[in-house]
Amino acid sequence: MRTLDEQNTQSFSLFARAWRNLKLLWRIATMATDYFRTGRVIRRSYREKERRGEIYYVDEAD
Repeated sequence: MRTLDEQNTQSFSLFARAWRNLKLLWRIATMATDYFRTGRVIRRSYREKERRGEIYYVDEAD
């Protein structure tokens, strides 16, 4: 299993540190995108159910 300490020991060069930071930035951006995309899907489903007068169950798979 990789750890942060193990990754930091391999990051002595400027290029290695910049590459590590770029990968981390990419990961954070994809996590934020997934978070907002999931929220959008949930809000749309909720609004549709609300318009029809139905109960919206959060754990319901659509």
